[in-house]
Amino acid sequence: MIRTLVLNSKGGAGKTTVATNLASLLALRGTVLLADLDPQQSSSHWVKRRSPLLPKLNVVEDAERDFRDYPTSDYVVMDAPAGLKKKRLEDMLGEVEVLLVPIGPSLFDLDASQLFLQKLEEIKRYRKGKVRMGVIANRVNARTRGAQHLQSVLSEWNLSVVATLRDSQIYVRAAQCGAGIADLRAAENRNELPQWVRILNFVMEDGGGRGT
Repeated sequence: MIRTLVLNSKGGAGKTTVATNLASLLALRGTVLLADLDPQQSSSHWVKRRSPLLPKLNVVEDAERDFRDYPTSDYVVMDAPAGLKKKRLEDMLGEVEVLLVPIGPSLFDLDASQLFLQKLEEIKRYRKGKVRMGVIANRVNARTRGAQHLQSVLSEWNLSVVATLRDSQIYVRAAQCGAGIADLRAAENRNELPQWVRILNFVMEDGGGRGT
């Protein structure tokens, strides 16, 4: 089992977009459990809109993070809420091997993410490299100064980017029907899929240590 936590302390960073699209991609490889830990239940609503013709996903709504009666699965993707307290963050990191952190290009996103990353360094399991952390640059328009600033700031923080997701309406359209990038036709997803393959490869990577 590979367990992945998708998390950023700031709301609106794109956690559910990353969690649902990753889950749809993993569903092509094995059984997937999507654990919706967010009281807003966005991932759960996404699964309810999903066509029965698409690869099946199991979902549990677990805002209290009880981790009881979870179906056995090859992969677990956890969609976490924003604003976690240190103790709850520490508990969640104790349950996973991979942490994905979506970060947007706005100054608000960067300020909140910097505080969140500092909080991570205080957690022993993360500090010792027991959890592999990968940053995903989200809602990026490569032609803007904001995108360039995001890359510059992440470089200053000594963080490489696992993947860069465009600010594209394709994610909105997919979410409306409970689909992910992996479920769309090649003509629709050809521009986005290579970045998701990078995310998949990072999640599937063997061995410990953080993404560098």
